Amino acid sequence: MIRIPDIFIVGAPKSGTTSLYEWLRGHPDVFMTPVKEPCFYSRDLAQDKSGNFLRYESDRDRYLALFDEAGDAKRAGEASTRYLYSKDAPALIAKDQPSARIVAVLRNPVDMIASLHAHKLAGGTEDLADFEEALAAEDDRRAGRRIPRDSNPLLATYRDRAHFGEQVARWRDAFGPDQVHVMIFEEMVRDPGAHFRRLLEFLAIDPTYQPPTFAAHNQAHGSRGGLLRSLARTPPVQFVTWRVLPALLGDARTRELSRRVGHSKLRRRTAQRAEVPAELRRRLEAEFAPDVARLSELLGRDVAAIWFGPRPEGDKQAQRQIAVS
Repeated sequence: MIRIPDIFIVGAPKSGTTSLYEWLRGHPDVFMTPVKEPCFYSRDLAQDKSGNFLRYESDRDRYLALFDEAGDAKRAGEASTRYLYSKDAPALIAKDQPSARIVAVLRNPVDMIASLHAHKLAGGTEDLADFEEALAAEDDRRAGRRIPRDSNPLLATYRDRAHFGEQVARWRDAFGPDQVHVMIFEEMVRDPGAHFRRLLEFLAIDPTYQPPTFAAHNQAHGSRGGLLRSLARTPPVQFVTWRVLPALLGDARTRELSRRVGHSKLRRRTAQRAEVPAELRRRLEAEFAPDVARLSELLGRDVAAIWFGPRPEGDKQAQRQIAVS
């Protein structure tokens, strides 16, 4: 039996989607793919060298195989943070699964892009260590210049990833507001139990379930550099990992094995937390204000008051503990 997923955690990046994915994985009514980020439906963003990201034109069988073990689970789902930014994904998913439930987790856009920069820098897909300098390079990068080595040229900018009003509107146009559930990262940090329960109610599954812990998953990290990282990205290694092993082990088992290796101390190191200078923060808040106003109108609530108001020290500390992808 071919199973088409009906839960899609679509982003934003660095906003707690990994934690949400892990919390849902334990629910008895839900099957989630063995690992995150298949990115199958983000057809317009598929310019990665890694075979880890599935291509809409050629990898449909591999994608559907990720759900082979869903059995009689009430719902099946996946999480790919590129979907929120993708212009193709909403329509492609709606075509395959018009009754899908869409989940977007949104974070203060300034904090999100700063955290994304730190993540890419630590992972070797950003070559400008200064955040403000990387922002200044965005016009060049949109024109195809100054693209960091090993970076997807379509994902080499930051501000574009944080236009949440525009992105949420695209998903609501495709599915209607009743099928798009928006969670605010800062609120989820303060009371994960309450917001997780509301998510379960939205998904129409047992809302009394709670994971063993609401601890954060996938906290800020980067890949270890040097020869090992360079070797892992060579075409022969990528071919063996994403073509030979799936043929032998199956795509789901290959992804789980890759996840274990990627999350090990062999491949990961601690990344520095992103800090944004006060003056730069004010300028970016002003830039994002019109889009946040659009988002507030869509959601019927003042999101700017949450993101651009006072930042209590207690809230900042809680966010450090759950600042994940």
